[in-house]
Amino acid sequence: MKELVNSFIGNVHIMILVYGIYGAYVQYDEHVVALEAITSQVSGIETEIANSQKKMKEIQEATKKTDEFKLRVEEVAKNIESVQKQLPADINDSQILSFFNKEMGLLNIKDPSINPGKEETNTYYISKEYLIKAKGTFLQFLIFLERVGGAARIYNIKELKLTAVDDVKKGKFQILTVEGVIEAFRFNPSFKVDRGFEAVGKE
Repeated sequence: MKELVNSFIGNVHIMILVYGIYGAYVQYDEHVVALEAITSQVSGIETEIANSQKKMKEIQEATKKTDEFKLRVEEVAKNIESVQKQLPADINDSQILSFFNKEMGLLNIKDPSINPGKEETNTYYISKEYLIKAKGTFLQFLIFLERVGGAARIYNIKELKLTAVDDVKKGKFQILTVEGVIEAFRFNPSFKVDRGFEAVGKE
């Protein structure tokens, strides 16, 4: 018995060493597991950072393109408004009727009848019709239309109908009855170019 106790006491240091090694191994193993978990988390964080950086770059590119788009839209809008304002601010019936009658008189066009017609509001402008009826030769009306086209105010020949007058001639030229509609224009003061910036901003 005494020998067994002495043997046990003699081997205690070995047992202590073995236990210490085992404890160190367990701690090491726990450390390895924890390190692997941290490494896995770091990898996931790095992936998230890379994705976030990619998204940030895409947002920056989109913002840059949006700013360029706004500049182009603003330029086009200003061009539209500039062209629109080249139209007169009003339509003066007296002045327009006087112009038509004067030109027809100078060309010796007969029986002129000119009456203001309906007014129509369009997107950029407001138009007004003038109903014209008169008699003359084809050459007379051709010159009249050329003068209308060269006037300071913008006109549009909307409708034109020429009918030969039976058995009526002016020298060697056939007399025609002309019925037509000529439009005059003024800009629409209530029109404003929609830049669309508000909708783009919301998106």
